[in-house]
Amino acid sequence: MSLITDDPDRSPRDCATKRHHHHHHHHHSGGWRQRRLLIAASSGAASLLALCIILWLTLRPSAPRFTLLAATATSSNASTGGGLVRLDAALMAHNPNAPAAALYDGLRARAPYAGFQLATAGPLPPFQQAQGDAVLSASLSSAAAASAEGAADGRSQALLRLRIEGRLRWKVAAWVSGERALAAECVAVAAPSQLRAVVVQGTECAVTIE
Repeated sequence: MSLITDDPDRSPRDCATKRHHHHHHHHHSGGWRQRRLLIAASSGAASLLALCIILWLTLRPSAPRFTLLAATATSSNASTGGGLVRLDAALMAHNPNAPAAALYDGLRARAPYAGFQLATAGPLPPFQQAQGDAVLSASLSSAAAASAEGAADGRSQALLRLRIEGRLRWKVAAWVSGERALAAECVAVAAPSQLRAVVVQGTECAVTIE
């Protein structure tokens, strides 16, 4: 069966051939539409990734700063100077970045002091810090009791080396960076009396990020 027409550009065609051509055209149109959607989605994802990279390079956060505000070391037996040694420290964390929030996780404190190894029982709770200051507190203790002889050695002027270790991430809007290792070391001079010392305030800590 043929279709008769007066149009010279449209020669007689078999109806079955025309239906096959129409079906092929519809299938081609659907495939092109899917490709357009895929290209649009890929372009959108690439644009978003490029924007995040530009923001990161433009607003690359500066390292946070830590300050040892005060620390007090005591022994559980003040009369002899022996027993467990406890160190209570207050620190200030400063985030200098306006667009980026600092995410801290797994922060632990340890300190060799007057011959004793002190450490926190567990990590500090994770927290998020916007631009500005945040005060942290940490309680460290020795794993074993100190002898009176060892305590006597600690009554002279000594160095306190308090070290904070943990993980740091940055958050810009909805984007969060990968984890990096954070370490802050605070060194201060203490003048103990029966293993009790108040560290001079305002001791800046050296910060490293890897």
